[in-house]
Amino acid sequence: MPKNLDAKDDTEHDKLLRFLDCAVISHLHDILDHQPGDGHPDIGVYVEPFDTVRGLFPEGAEIYPGSGFLEKTHSQIAVRNNACIKGIFRPR
Repeated sequence: MPKNLDAKDDTEHDKLLRFLDCAVISHLHDILDHQPGDGHPDIGVYVEPFDTVRGLFPEGAEIYPGSGFLEKTHSQIAVRNNACIKGIFRPR
């Protein structure tokens, strides 16, 4: 079973290596990819698989007292359908 792990240089003790989270999302989409045309047997309806998945990860200390913004908050986007990628942009 995959596990979420601390990064080697992590000082905040957050699980930055999210192997279990990745496995859960991958498993969910594997189930959706193999459901019959009339729907998932446990749900009873067809659930459209997602082309992309976005996760928001609030991390770190407040950037000022009472802030909803944290120092290391970031989002991650997983593109499951390569047809959604229109181009690749590289910074100069």
